[in-house]
Amino acid sequence: MGHCIHAIVAPSETADSISSQWPDLPRLDHDNGFTVFPIDVDFIDARIGPDKTPMVTGDEFMLMTNGFRLFLQALSIGGQLAYVETEYFSGEGGQGAIVCRNGSEIMPPTWRESDTINDALKLIGMTRGTFADEFVAAGFGLVRNND
Repeated sequence: MGHCIHAIVAPSETADSISSQWPDLPRLDHDNGFTVFPIDVDFIDARIGPDKTPMVTGDEFMLMTNGFRLFLQALSIGGQLAYVETEYFSGEGGQGAIVCRNGSEIMPPTWRESDTINDALKLIGMTRGTFADEFVAAGFGLVRNND
């Protein structure tokens, strides 16, 4: 079984700003004060144009390009957000995240086998509460893909 998600996660205040700029972006509000915005290549292409040049880092990100990275920094002006990706199949794969706050990266794009998303979500203030970890608190344990 696979797990493949691409999403922006933001506290409610930042999420409201994102929604005001991009009202057509699907929004999933959680009762923990955070919002998840599923992202796909069509959204990225419509906002920043097609950019077929991946970042020159050798990481495994599927949607992260330099243009999208700058877009995330701009979205974080006046707030904070994390962009997260997973790519697992039959237990193999990894996860990546970037965290931006007030227009700057506070966690550069990072890809590892595990815990990257938890680290990113902690940086934007999410706590696990009674859940196993921040990944589950964000609702990612209940989904396998953006659909």
